[in-house]
Amino acid sequence: MNFDYDVIVVGSGFGGSVMSCRLTEQGHKVCLLERGQEYPMHSFPRRLHDVKNKMFWDPKDNKFGYMEIRNTPDSDLMSVTASGLGGGSLIYANVLLPMPAEYFEWWPKPYTRELLDPFYAKVIDTMEASPYPMNRPYYSDTTKTKNYRNLVNQLPKDSFTLKGPELLEPDLAIRFEGDFPGQQMKNKHGAIQSSCNKCGECDVGCNIHAKNTLDLNYIFRAKNWKENPLEIRTRAEVFDIDVLDEGYRIHYRNPEDKNETHIISAKKVVLSMGAVHSPAMLLKWKKYGKLPNISDRIGEKWCGNGDLLGFAIDCDRDMEPTNGPVITSALKYQFESYPDKYPSALYLEDAGVPIGVAWYLAGKMPSPDSALETIKVTASFLKNYVIKALGIKDENEEINLGDDFAKMLDKDTDFQKILILLGMGKDRNSGKIKLRESDDEILIEWDIEPSRIHFDRTRKQMGHVAKALGGTFINNPLTHLDKIIAVHPLGGCTMGTSPEDSVVNTKGEVFGYDGLYVVDGSILPTSVGPNPSLSIAAVAEYIAQEWKND
Repeated sequence: MNFDYDVIVVGSGFGGSVMSCRLTEQGHKVCLLERGQEYPMHSFPRRLHDVKNKMFWDPKDNKFGYMEIRNTPDSDLMSVTASGLGGGSLIYANVLLPMPAEYFEWWPKPYTRELLDPFYAKVIDTMEASPYPMNRPYYSDTTKTKNYRNLVNQLPKDSFTLKGPELLEPDLAIRFEGDFPGQQMKNKHGAIQSSCNKCGECDVGCNIHAKNTLDLNYIFRAKNWKENPLEIRTRAEVFDIDVLDEGYRIHYRNPEDKNETHIISAKKVVLSMGAVHSPAMLLKWKKYGKLPNISDRIGEKWCGNGDLLGFAIDCDRDMEPTNGPVITSALKYQFESYPDKYPSALYLEDAGVPIGVAWYLAGKMPSPDSALETIKVTASFLKNYVIKALGIKDENEEINLGDDFAKMLDKDTDFQKILILLGMGKDRNSGKIKLRESDDEILIEWDIEPSRIHFDRTRKQMGHVAKALGGTFINNPLTHLDKIIAVHPLGGCTMGTSPEDSVVNTKGEVFGYDGLYVVDGSILPTSVGPNPSLSIAAVAEYIAQEWKND
């Protein structure tokens, strides 16, 4: 049979971009499908009307932006994922930290820190990442960074802490080169970028392309490859698959016009839609008999990488959270393991606020409409909390909250003396991706109880940080409802040695279906501790190399 392509890659995040690039370099004819759009320089929305209508992904409300926020009413967790060419790199905080060696004890062989180290280095080199340049004049006056890095010797040692916190200066996927902020130049791959101007807009889309997003390195490199360059199709949402004798047929459509459908075929298919949509898609294809032999473990071993957001407010010094990239530094705590020897560590990172968002939030006058929307959404969470406590399920409850969150941009606060804290670590992979029976809406089942010790430890250390800054620690408001916001979802298609305990093998190939692969955060069997982007990309680099060796 003649196929349209050698490989179809679905999704352009840290798994899909790496696979698309390396397979193209190996000589394969590759087509990359991405449900979102491409974001050229200065195309991310900034005006309030555009933010409301173009930032969030919520198709039921005709929103096709780059940020998707999902809430399952009877779950303790909400998730944030991305759409658009470059996937999660469009909204992540640029941090590239490797997974600690001891965590690999819970991963299948051959995965070890020693195995992935050269691939970690390869990702950092390709993305041209480097630590925040505090030795350079323009960047040396980043107040939050100076204050945060001075904390390391001021923080107490808890009884369960093996040692005091270690200051990390992580590699950041940001362009700092240039004679002045905003100066344009080509990166090593030939894409035009600008030097960072410290606007803090990393996690809402960098409009000057100072951020080294995947469309500017891996994808750019592949689409400009000299032979059989990567073919990219955006606004291409995959919805169906056919198993052929020696390959697969993929059905996709324009998410904004579902009457516009297309069919392409390939010998091999790589799903890289992330830890929410990859397991959900396989669950649908198993449910409707397209891939009936997929492991019954599909959707299991899901987690949020221990994500927790907190705030140090009313500090006794200026923190200037709008000055600098979103994250510049991290504190690593090494704790005693959990009682079952599951490795435990905690990462606390300094987080900022985009300048434009701060201006808006600080200057926005309260209005009846904004108050009403806040009450409406708060009431929704309270209702869901009560429903959960009573064991009642509403099968038609709204899951996608993009439209609701778009209406909640109202708050009046002094931002100069605030530091936002992002905590991460080893939560338990006890969650599950499911489909709602009535409409196949994606449900995320995750209970905080197995991981409560991690979140309690995280809040305690956040409190120490706030006190050392002369401020007060406050929880994320949703914490009081035991609701965690996960920006680093992992699992659901975990890799292992057999279909009895996992969905894919250690090379990402789906058990029972030769030539069908999953390569993204969904195949990681546990939390990784720090920001997972580097580990996802390194695993993809390893798998791509194994393709070459096979």
